[in-house]
Amino acid sequence: MWYLRVLFKKFVSFNTYFLLIVLCLCLLLIYKLNINLKSAYMSEIHQPELESHFHSDDHSHHIDLVNNFYSRRKDWQTSNLGSLMFKNDTRDFELTKDRENRTYVILIWRYWKWLQHRHVENFGSKRKSDPLSACSVHNCKFTGEDSKLSSADAVIIHIQRGVFPNTTKRNAEQRWVFLSDESPIHAFSMASVPPKMSDLANIFNWSMTYRSDSDVPVPYGRTVALKKPILSQITYEHLKTLVPYWNDKSKDILATILISNCAVSRRMAYLKKMQEYLTVDVYGKCSENHKESCPGHFRSDCNLMSKYLFYLVFENSLCEEYLTEKLFYHAYSKGAIPVIMGSTVDICKKLLPPNSFLHVDNYKEPKELANHILDIGKDDKTLLSYHEWRNDFEVLNEHGYFGSKSYHLCRICEALNYNDAKTKIYDEENLRIFFDPELSCR
Repeated sequence: MWYLRVLFKKFVSFNTYFLLIVLCLCLLLIYKLNINLKSAYMSEIHQPELESHFHSDDHSHHIDLVNNFYSRRKDWQTSNLGSLMFKNDTRDFELTKDRENRTYVILIWRYWKWLQHRHVENFGSKRKSDPLSACSVHNCKFTGEDSKLSSADAVIIHIQRGVFPNTTKRNAEQRWVFLSDESPIHAFSMASVPPKMSDLANIFNWSMTYRSDSDVPVPYGRTVALKKPILSQITYEHLKTLVPYWNDKSKDILATILISNCAVSRRMAYLKKMQEYLTVDVYGKCSENHKESCPGHFRSDCNLMSKYLFYLVFENSLCEEYLTEKLFYHAYSKGAIPVIMGSTVDICKKLLPPNSFLHVDNYKEPKELANHILDIGKDDKTLLSYHEWRNDFEVLNEHGYFGSKSYHLCRICEALNYNDAKTKIYDEENLRIFFDPELSCR
């Protein structure tokens, strides 16, 4: 019996040690397995390619994006209206009782019928709408009766034809406003004899152009921040739903351009060189044998544009802030990445959504740009990275072309309500800022 008890104790002792060793090994194995599983899980949800584009805390990321975007404009010199439009200014410019209770009469001198075709009728009388329907103020009346030249509160003078009213018939209480939608190079393109700046000095009180520093800014389009992101926890699949016509996009031919003014040699030469390396569908009068066309230029939509991933925004002038419907409508609204030849890269970064465009100035030659477009077109994730802005920003079309709404008349009414009432006059030096190509064009 004694021998059996000793043997039993040794057996139990040995198995206890053995079980402890086995238990330790099992715990170690489980720990290592857990580490590996955790590592695999973390690598799955934190892919490096996504980290640079998508964020878990979308609200704070949105605020940072918006603040950074508008900080680029903080030093811009703008009117009160310009501050509201371009600086995300949330101040309420209180209307004095004098302004709030009055009705402003605005004369569009001489060319009212011509201008209302775009700004009221949207190039079709069946689409005629109230120009103040979506405006923040409504206390304005518009007229084309030139007999009101001396009594109207504001007189808008479209300068492209180089014809101006008799300045002796104005009074000191009025606002005379020069209107120009064209770049300085083409500001007087319809005039038989372009006027001298000295002849226009000390006549106008306000400017009304596409530039942000105008007293009455009327840009072709604007970038505005959304109050909050459209989607939280955004993924590439989610992002596709934000890109207009994404399901219609084709990778057979990546880029297109609608162009009918073939006289601008610079952009035509660049386009021709690009076509040696990249197929570009050309529409309009500059297409080969005029075969490719989009009906109703300015008057109706061109549905053909929606299938392309890139749109060549080659403006007819390389002037400060001159960015037209080519950019805002044919590119952004059609879900295409704009390829810009126009205003400088720096200005484009201040005016346009972040990481939303390509610019010819960033490439040494057309070949380099063409190859980059081809590279981007190979990968949906890279393509979609140029559309990430759509979750935080919106691009507005305000030009009145292709059935969109024009805001020109709304803006002059807002300016009369919001802008400083103090007297202002444009001397020759200040006029040249808007009309001298040597000062604002390349």
